[in-house]
Amino acid sequence: MTQSPKKYDLFSRGSFQTAAFLLLFSPLFTRLFQQNVWAYITVASIIILFNFITECILVKRISAVPKNYIAFFQTICLPVNILLLCFFYYVT
Repeated sequence: MTQSPKKYDLFSRGSFQTAAFLLLFSPLFTRLFQQNVWAYITVASIIILFNFITECILVKRISAVPKNYIAFFQTICLPVNILLLCFFYYVT
């Protein structure tokens, strides 16, 4: 038997969409990157890791198809990501 490789569209996943949005369009990240590169790397890593873990849990519990879990994913991750941004904004 031959098995065809599974095709994954990495850019349709919620964690990559959210991370790209936050990293590219957040003025906080622009300010952090100009003033403190390590804070930028830390915040970006925490957000990406949290989103990835949340997405893995949702994929296992709900479905591997992004359209089945993306609304729930965004409901969980966006408020947490915004709180993280606000926290690091006031700390740095």
